[in-house]
Amino acid sequence: MGNWKSTVMLVLMLVAMQSFQAYSYGYLWLSIDCGATNTTFDEKLNRAWTTDNEFIGSGENKLVSTSSSFPQMNTLRIFPSGIKNCYNLPLEKESKYLVRAGFYYGNYDNLKKPPAFGLEVQSGNINVNVLTSLSSDPIYHEFIITKKNALDVCLIQTQNNQIPFISTLEVSSLDQRVYRLMNNSIALYLESRINYGANQSVPDRFPTYVDIYNRIWKPEEVSTSRNLSLGIGSTSWDTSENNPPNVVLDSAIEANNVSESIFLPINFREKSLVSAYFVLYFDITPAYQEGEARRKVAISIDGQLLNITRLLGIGRCVTVSIFPVIITGGTANLTNSPAEGATSPALLNAMEVFSVISSADRVVGTFFGISIVLFSWIAYWI
Repeated sequence: MGNWKSTVMLVLMLVAMQSFQAYSYGYLWLSIDCGATNTTFDEKLNRAWTTDNEFIGSGENKLVSTSSSFPQMNTLRIFPSGIKNCYNLPLEKESKYLVRAGFYYGNYDNLKKPPAFGLEVQSGNINVNVLTSLSSDPIYHEFIITKKNALDVCLIQTQNNQIPFISTLEVSSLDQRVYRLMNNSIALYLESRINYGANQSVPDRFPTYVDIYNRIWKPEEVSTSRNLSLGIGSTSWDTSENNPPNVVLDSAIEANNVSESIFLPINFREKSLVSAYFVLYFDITPAYQEGEARRKVAISIDGQLLNITRLLGIGRCVTVSIFPVIITGGTANLTNSPAEGATSPALLNAMEVFSVISSADRVVGTFFGISIVLFSWIAYWI
């Protein structure tokens, strides 16, 4: 029996590996374990992690000194030579893609001096600063882009004697209807993706409910609200806008009574003027049936009322997308209030927040980005 199981696992691993080795055909879902010497199969998440040898010709493989609970973070590729070193990733088709780069220093050089460097995506149109640390938690930078044929992801040395590195690189194809207010001229940078009322990340500890788009939902309990962990599950996750996974909709925060509001501060990477994209998810569960037909939520950001939503009923996820929203000073304050006529408290299951940082073309994108910010700024004050 043991040999039979081993044979089945070997076949499954070979099939998974083969699907990721088709370099000439490109990829719909790619998970790269940077600095690794062998492809591995993650049984928990049911996916293969390939090496990065096919995608880059520079850099050196290293092992961390302080191990991570995430096996893929225990190897990394460093770039001690050259100012700019780039991965070239073939993509199967023109599509929206989620791109996530992971960084875990792990004191690989035994110097206890985590470096800072630049990360560049999509031919230089997306640039962010990576600040690593001695923390045991990996650092991620995630983007939603529109691209075809190939994608460049580059590590840039920005300070003398500080060596860039990367631990993981992931790309997953998204349905074109996901993040529907996003057009081909812009790219999105993830500021936060929160699963409210939960105390565990998704999919880290929920292998059965892996997000079909490879998103990571961080848990957050709010002390000023009721944290609901229901464990029941919406029946409509696969048809809801943006396809939030069931387990994310199984928890929520709810105001203590119908006269109270939910207040949530959101921090942004940039402290200057930015244009933001908000997505809020609401799902009523069978455990809270009374008065649900009149549960209405008013959504305000920095004091400006932007949306009033009536939740549709038990087991039906409602997704509210708001874009563009002008943000100044690096922080936004979101308020979830009961709308006029509501008889049930305000609630919220999950939220994603993005900032607009680039476009497919640098010149056009810069102009477009400035236009969005100016338009939003004018609209805000009218």
